[in-house]
Amino acid sequence: MGQLALPIQLDDFAVFESFLPAKNAELFQLLQKLKIDNHVFTGIWIWGSASSGKSHLLQAVCERAVNDAIFLPIKEVINNPIPLEGLSGRKIVCIDDIDLCAGDKKWELALFELINRLNEQKSCFIASSSFSPTNVGFALKDIESRFSFFTAYKLKHLDDEECRNALKLRAKHRGLTLSDEVLNYLLVRENRDMNNLYQLLDRLDKASLAARRKLTIPFIKKILKKSI
Repeated sequence: MGQLALPIQLDDFAVFESFLPAKNAELFQLLQKLKIDNHVFTGIWIWGSASSGKSHLLQAVCERAVNDAIFLPIKEVINNPIPLEGLSGRKIVCIDDIDLCAGDKKWELALFELINRLNEQKSCFIASSSFSPTNVGFALKDIESRFSFFTAYKLKHLDDEECRNALKLRAKHRGLTLSDEVLNYLLVRENRDMNNLYQLLDRLDKASLAARRKLTIPFIKKILKKSI
């Protein structure tokens, strides 16, 4: 991850091909077609509740842009020395859960300086948050003002049918086939939180590979019983 001292890695599933845009098609298409040589500064603010896909999209941007982009999850670095030095050397900077910096003077000042450098270099700054850019609660009014000019998109949650399609897409990306029977079983039994469902799918995938078994309801019951 370039000049970052922390060993931050992108999730292997966090690519555009495994993300179901559904009602978020406009943002999805914008990020897919994002250019790194626009010669203008681009600011994008993605907000929404937990499990709405914010982290996935930011990582997908970085996976697509490779060495021209960098992903910084604030949850993993908030209690460490501020690692923003050198980030402006990238064409795209993606900062996840940026609202966690609100109220911390050192972090806010560092972010303000980063925005200014990226603006001067005509780079792209993409931030994710649980809140809209004007409702984060930054103490530094200048930084709140800068973020208010970002193009903001609120991620919309998936309905039941979209949850089914998202799970099918994620499974397909992992080389798995989920029958309608198995899908119905998982969606009826499990919390509809997409992060929870994806983590469950990952666990079942590893178990099926280890046992060389297909994902059937009896097999899934056996695996879930072991995890209780």
